[in-house]
Amino acid sequence: MKTGLRYLTHFGFIGLFVIFTCLGCSAVGQKLEKWQTSVSETFKDTLNFNDSKTSTDAKRKNKDVYFMHTSRWSGETLGVVADWYTGESSNWKKLAEINPDVDPQKLAAGSEIFIPVKLLKTREALPQNYAKNYCAKCYRHTVQWAGESMSLIAIWYTGASKNWRKLAKANPGINPNCIKKGDVIVIPPALLKTREPLPQKVAARYTEDYFAHAVKQDGQKMEVIAGWYTGNAANWKVIARVNPKLNPNHLVVGNEIYIPAELLKTRQPIPDSQTAPAAKAPQLKPATVEKKLPPVEEEEIKIFGPKQFPKS
Repeated sequence: MKTGLRYLTHFGFIGLFVIFTCLGCSAVGQKLEKWQTSVSETFKDTLNFNDSKTSTDAKRKNKDVYFMHTSRWSGETLGVVADWYTGESSNWKKLAEINPDVDPQKLAAGSEIFIPVKLLKTREALPQNYAKNYCAKCYRHTVQWAGESMSLIAIWYTGASKNWRKLAKANPGINPNCIKKGDVIVIPPALLKTREPLPQKVAARYTEDYFAHAVKQDGQKMEVIAGWYTGNAANWKVIARVNPKLNPNHLVVGNEIYIPAELLKTRQPIPDSQTAPAAKAPQLKPATVEKKLPPVEEEEIKIFGPKQFPKS
């Protein structure tokens, strides 16, 4: 009996010791957690200042890391802000990461834009007319060909069809799913890869009426091709204008000649006999006229000639 009580007492002390130890560890853990929280609150303005999720207040306080621009003028975009303050409009992507709560294509008045100091080229305030001048750098494409779409325009001018969404944001008054002839699509310089106008030939590829003749032999004549497909050889001039990169006087194998549908009379392939360059007739050399020499007077041989030593 006494032995049982002794064991029970021992187990009780051990249990109480474990309970107090856990409570003590829990208290220490809570104190440690509170200390970490206080440290984090104290230094949150200086830690992770390059993180796009850093609070706005922290960015404001880190003036050595961030420069703040407050938008005031109509037409401001992140591209405009990046172009003015950093000298490179393409830096708008970095600004978008740091300022995730703003619309890159249309900054509301009073928006605070934080710019990394390491990107700054100037701290002078963005002038009022700079947005207008920046827009002067934009390229304006006028829709004029059948088959044009926002994605096709994006492919041609920016090099990537996925940029159609950015073009749609830059042109809020145009329905990107239903553009029509006469619409003007503004392409920001930050996206622009070429200023060469979108040719009809490229747009026509996306229509059912597209037709092109593939040159199969060097030296084919544009007049012959125009005559076969349009019924009028004189239409070669019109075809040459819609194929500006081709030399109408020097077609080579592989050239693709776009022929406007309104000119087409037939889609049947042109016969090889007509596409082949006209063979030049061999030039015959003029017949050589043999000059007749005057007849040679043969001297008559006299058997009995004059005596050599006549008698005097």
